[in-house]
Amino acid sequence: MPNVIRTVTRSFQQLVHRHLAWIHRMTTTYPRRVVVMALLLLLSSIASIATTRFEADIFKLFPSQAGPLKLFLDSLEWTGGAKDVYFLLEGEPSLLPVEAERLAARLKTLQVDGATAFRNVKYRVYDTSEAASFARFIAYAVTHPQLYLDPAEAGNYGLKFDQPAINKPLDRAGAELASQVGMGMRDIIAADPLYLRELILPRLKKASQALALDTTSPYFLSRDGQVLIMIAEPALPVQNIAFARKLVAGIEEVRRGMKVNVSCAGAHLSAVIDERVMKENIIACIVSSLIVVLGLFYLTYRRVLPTLLIPLILFYGVALALGTAGLFLSSISIISFAFTALIIGLGTDYSIHLYDRYYSERSLGRDTAEAMELAIVETGHGIFTAAATTALPFLALTISDVRALSELGLLVGLGVIFSLYATFFFLPPFIIAAERRFPAVSYRPLPRFGLGWIWKKCLTRSGWIVGISALLFCVLLVAACFISFEGDLKNLQPRHSEAFLAQEKMEKHLSLSPKQMLVALDGQLPAELMERGGRVETLLAEYQRRGNIVSWSSLGQVLNNRGVQAEVLNSLQQSLAGKRPSEEVRGALQEKGFAPEAFGPFLDSLAGLSHAAPVDESEALDHLGRSPLRGVVERHLIKDKGNYHLLLYINYRGEEFNQQTFLKQLAAIEPSARATSVDLVSEQLGGAVKKSFFWGFLLGGALVLFLLLSHFSSLGEIWQSLFPVVGGVIAMLGLMVLTGMRLNFMNAMVLVTIVGMGSDYGMHVLHRVTAVDMYEAGEQFVQSGRAVLLSALTTIAGFGSLAFTDYGAMSSIGWATNYGIAATGFFALVTLPAMICRHRRS
Repeated sequence: MPNVIRTVTRSFQQLVHRHLAWIHRMTTTYPRRVVVMALLLLLSSIASIATTRFEADIFKLFPSQAGPLKLFLDSLEWTGGAKDVYFLLEGEPSLLPVEAERLAARLKTLQVDGATAFRNVKYRVYDTSEAASFARFIAYAVTHPQLYLDPAEAGNYGLKFDQPAINKPLDRAGAELASQVGMGMRDIIAADPLYLRELILPRLKKASQALALDTTSPYFLSRDGQVLIMIAEPALPVQNIAFARKLVAGIEEVRRGMKVNVSCAGAHLSAVIDERVMKENIIACIVSSLIVVLGLFYLTYRRVLPTLLIPLILFYGVALALGTAGLFLSSISIISFAFTALIIGLGTDYSIHLYDRYYSERSLGRDTAEAMELAIVETGHGIFTAAATTALPFLALTISDVRALSELGLLVGLGVIFSLYATFFFLPPFIIAAERRFPAVSYRPLPRFGLGWIWKKCLTRSGWIVGISALLFCVLLVAACFISFEGDLKNLQPRHSEAFLAQEKMEKHLSLSPKQMLVALDGQLPAELMERGGRVETLLAEYQRRGNIVSWSSLGQVLNNRGVQAEVLNSLQQSLAGKRPSEEVRGALQEKGFAPEAFGPFLDSLAGLSHAAPVDESEALDHLGRSPLRGVVERHLIKDKGNYHLLLYINYRGEEFNQQTFLKQLAAIEPSARATSVDLVSEQLGGAVKKSFFWGFLLGGALVLFLLLSHFSSLGEIWQSLFPVVGGVIAMLGLMVLTGMRLNFMNAMVLVTIVGMGSDYGMHVLHRVTAVDMYEAGEQFVQSGRAVLLSALTTIAGFGSLAFTDYGAMSSIGWATNYGIAATGFFALVTLPAMICRHRRS
């Protein structure tokens, strides 16, 4: 090792030794001062926590300033997906419309703090209160067929004016006007007595829908008729969490007594219900794991006071971590907060190692002062290095631009440091005080957990153990090569939450296709945007023709540009050649007993069909935007901060749609076009996470290497201390593959966790075993191995317990932790001692 490095590391060791000696002196000489200062820090942390906001929005965990995620979040805001509440009604098809009317009436009258809870509630193509505006639009649309008519329907439009064809719709109109239904249809029939709208409306309705709805139904009804969807816009945004909680309570009340099943989804429900579910899962895991941790500690050492001190130490470490993080963060994600469960395992580790050494020395006959000094100064050195090698990789993640990683790194890194010092400052004075007041009669031998037998086998069968471990390592390494990444963001939600289940129902009954891509064109003039959109539509039409996509939706599909208008008009004029539509319809109306004067505007407009000309798109947009079918415009053309955004939706199934090839072709015809999809968002987030991990590992690894260099005297010892963690990471990935698990945005963070914690295990064993000769090494291995075993078990109890939560992301974190920690413990307690024995004999 170079002299410069040796000098630096030796100086660092001396500083650590002096620091630990100071801690020993302070805790044994001035225990009251230590406790008072600790309480003052705790109170300030609690004050900071009280002002910290916790949130459950998973999208805020990732960088969203640019790229597909930016467009994805913008589109949710533009189209209302980020603020609306969705109600799914399931039951007897004949009951759905009736129950929808009941639920809508209740929602419209629902109040929160004396004000209307919802701005509007939609569950049908147009509301009956908008019949007048609908009639005005119909009057315009049917007499300007060049704008809204599918070119393929131009011939059918002309056939509507043949004499036999005129009589049938007029008979239908008479029957409807004579019935109760006709009372609400009078204006619409006056605007269109020939039902020409039936050639136009299906096309418009289809384009206004983001879901696969029955275009023949006036309701937002699924094509299979089993689900009716209702969309309601809350009066206040989801950021007003007090309003959101009261709104959810009101929703629970209004849907009671419904004859059909009503499930809900939306940002407000997720913010309240999902957050509640996550908090319940986290609290349940923390409480259950704490019980297991305390049970293990007590059954091993049979001391009440040290056992009772552990919750105090853990609470102190978590409180100071959250309070300190609150000084730097305006809010903390509930998912990041879940990782504080990790501190239960880590914080207990330091108490176990410190108390195990103290107990062991006392059982050998040393007095309280001497045993405590050895525990704090000598074993404390290993604990300090272990805590630093754990905390630094986490703190290195704070440089990440991925909030999920930076918050995780800050919270866990600080939690480890504060738990370490809480152990140093709380455990010694309380143990000494307890010894003075309640002197222990004797210290019985501690359980060995079979570690003595393992050491004997390592002495006699080290070659076999190393060989079998190497074979196991290779098998898991091969399996780890097949690990894949799961980028579906919905799997980050609680699997049995109402919002998650409602989303699955929507996908089953209402999805146009399994996946969707959104393309956005930005500009200042709608007409110019539609011209640019036409080039993208041509590309999409070719993709659909080849079967690469299921379908696509754009404004150009329902609103004809000037070229298509000319084509439609040419077909119309050919089909109307020799006909006088206005006169023929007037005569038929008189013959059927209608007063032609009531249909004057319709008849006058028909008279101009023969010399109609293309119409400016802005005029068509204006009429459509003021009609109940305004959803066509709202879904495809967004005005935001003075700019317009033209949106095109692409529905596809999977790999048959090569997104990268499409994006290259899109860039060639529209360089400024933006695109987003779940696949593209996952790719962006995966890239951000990989980049953050790379730099975090680079920085954290360099710091850990320095700490290990300062602790061990050779590179061989450093490799031996790191082998268990390397094996643990490989084993975790391999076991995930063998059990059908995949990496995702959440459980990938466990890699940092294993590196941070796993490096402790090998270091503790190596530190204690190599510091003595082979005669004493066995007993030192049993003592350090017992602490490592208990540390692994408490970590699994504290963090691995997340495996049994209902929250898919947390469950995957728990299982990954269990695999990684169990494997790291195996390599540290079985393989590493065999390697040490083999190396010493050579």
